[in-house]
Amino acid sequence: MGNIREPDRLRQFAACVLAVSLTPLATGCDTMRESTITGRLWDAGGVNRCMPASKPNLKLYRTPDSKDVLVTYDELREKNDSIRRRAFFFRSNVRRLEDRKRPKFISPGKVAELKLVPVAEAGNTNAAFGDVILVKISGDGQEFTLIWFGTDLGPYALPVYVDRGSEVRRALLTPLATTGDVIVVVVVVAVVAGAIFAYSYACGHSCWNP
Repeated sequence: MGNIREPDRLRQFAACVLAVSLTPLATGCDTMRESTITGRLWDAGGVNRCMPASKPNLKLYRTPDSKDVLVTYDELREKNDSIRRRAFFFRSNVRRLEDRKRPKFISPGKVAELKLVPVAEAGNTNAAFGDVILVKISGDGQEFTLIWFGTDLGPYALPVYVDRGSEVRRALLTPLATTGDVIVVVVVVAVVAGAIFAYSYACGHSCWNP
C-alpha cells in the first residue's frame, strides 16, 4: 500500500506546483506586466511628476525696463511631497508654457540680485498709476494672465512635467530590471518543466503498479 500511495502523493504535489506556476498566465497581460520588475519600474507610480503646490504662492516681478517678467511659485514634487521655490522668465518660456513643457528655471534669488519690481494684480488698489504690466491670478493660483501694455496675454497654467532625473534613473535601471525578469522566467519555466516531469513520472508509475 505504501508503494501505491507514494506515486499518488507525488502526482498531487506535482499538480499543485504546476497549478501555482501557471496561475500568472491566466491573470491577463496587464496584471502580468504589473507583476514584472520592468513593468513596475515603468508604471505611473515610478514617474516623479512636478507640479504647482495646492497653494503655489504665485508672485510675478518685472525687470526695471519692463521688458520681461519673472514668474515665481512653490512647486510640489509628487514622489516625496517636497516643496521648493521655482522661478523662470516669462518671455523666453512662452512657447514652453503653451506646449505644457518644463520651463528653463533660474534661481529664485535673482529677484533681489536683479532688483526686480513686484507686478501688481489688476484691480488692486495698491497698483501704481500708469503701470504697464499687471497680472490676473486665478482663484486657485494655478494660472495667470499678464496685462502687458494693455494687451491680455494668457491665461497660462503653471508647469506640470516629469522630472528628468526619474526618467534617467529608470532608463539606467531598465537593463537590470529586464535581466531580473529573464531570471524569473527561467526559474518559472524550470519549475513548470520539473512539475510536468514529476507528474508524468507519477502517472506512469501508477499505471505500471495497479
